[in-house]
Amino acid sequence: MDILPQEVVFIDNEFTILWMNKSKKKQHSKLRVGMKCFEAFNFTQQCDFCLASQARKIDSCIKNPVCLMTGRKKTKPRHINIMIAPLKLINTEVDGYIEVVDNVEALYQSHLQLEYLNREYESVIYALSHDLRSPLISIEGFLRKLQKNDQDAKDPAVFEHCVTRIHANVESMNNLVNMLLDTSRIITGKLDLQEVDMEEFIKHIIEDLHIRAGENNALITMQGKFGIENCDKIRIQQVFLNLISNALKHCSDTENLTIEIGSDGVMYWVKDNGPGMAPEIQEKLFEPFTQTTKTDPNSFGMGMNIVYKIIQKHEGDIWLESQEGKGTTVFFTLKADTED
Repeated sequence: MDILPQEVVFIDNEFTILWMNKSKKKQHSKLRVGMKCFEAFNFTQQCDFCLASQARKIDSCIKNPVCLMTGRKKTKPRHINIMIAPLKLINTEVDGYIEVVDNVEALYQSHLQLEYLNREYESVIYALSHDLRSPLISIEGFLRKLQKNDQDAKDPAVFEHCVTRIHANVESMNNLVNMLLDTSRIITGKLDLQEVDMEEFIKHIIEDLHIRAGENNALITMQGKFGIENCDKIRIQQVFLNLISNALKHCSDTENLTIEIGSDGVMYWVKDNGPGMAPEIQEKLFEPFTQTTKTDPNSFGMGMNIVYKIIQKHEGDIWLESQEGKGTTVFFTLKADTED
């Protein structure tokens, strides 16, 4: 039993530890053979939740999944399965107990991930049923118009208009499907982690957006301290491009528009001096299909949701501060897991 990954311990009727395997010793350094098991947890008698006591009362095996808090501030809870069973002699008198603890953290995390993916795919299905319906209805309407035109005067102008609108709706559907596929890849895919010099990285992004910024009479600046970040370069580029593009689009009427890309070495931000956002928009900004305005027919309201998912995939945080008439700042942090 010393080679088992599970923690195994033998306890007598007085709760004295008779033997434990290497896994148990490694996990609980305070436990010693010959001591009472509850003494390791600074109790003077058996715990109120003691499974051994419960097993004694019913004279049977007990299995119990547990989220065990370790009591150390920087240590995460342990998700374990505990099985404790009475050891019986030939005369059926209970002589002690065997306890087996199985670490099910990986299973627990997989379950959480599965729940998360189910919620995400529900939103994708909703998008397909909701946002694809509109262009399909439009295409159907133009096809009926084409059919009627063919039956009537065969007006070339009507034919050209219908075909143009059908192409536009098909393109819209294709763009939406591609965006949903990209969202799905962010959720389920692995990060391509690499060390990125964030100062040089941001300078290239600003250079790439120079012409577009000029067309909007906007100035993009850098402020603060930029270090080396371990991240998925392509995805983080997508984050900055989405945030800056949003500022350029929604602040186009702002005189002397300034967009600041900043960092303090840990936290990053994109700040504008535009019109800001109403509180009701701020509350749902990172949700799918949230549009701050209805003026852009080519926008599906997925940009900020994609940003949110990329930051979430990096195990970072994202939030915003905005006040109507005083601009918006989106903050985020990155904490990529190298095993992701």
